[in-house]
Amino acid sequence: GIGSLFTLMMSMTADVCDLDELKTGKRREGIFGAIYWWMVKFGFAIAGLLSGVIMSIIGFTPDTAVQTESAMTGLRLFYSGFPILGTIVAIIVMRKYDITEKRANEISAQLAEVKLKNKK
Repeated sequence: GIGSLFTLMMSMTADVCDLDELKTGKRREGIFGAIYWWMVKFGFAIAGLLSGVIMSIIGFTPDTAVQTESAMTGLRLFYSGFPILGTIVAIIVMRKYDITEKRANEISAQLAEVKLKNKK
């Protein structure tokens, strides 16, 4: 579910923070964390807004016990189509993410070397 998504994203963010530190020499987890959580909140806000708009467009009537066939079809499309579309967009965007487990371990080792040299 969504809990595993947040766990995965925070792990990926940590890897990006390590790579950024290796490239810039700066620790900027706070900035990355702020951007991450701002985007999460923005996404929830957009989802809430779109939910209401789409319910109105498909003809959903909240105070009616039985919905029209077109409203039910719209609900089915809304609850399956949007997640599918979102998944496709995420796959396209994440194709550029190239930090594999092996690469993350290499970055960690390089960071450890840099920190060891800086202590001397």
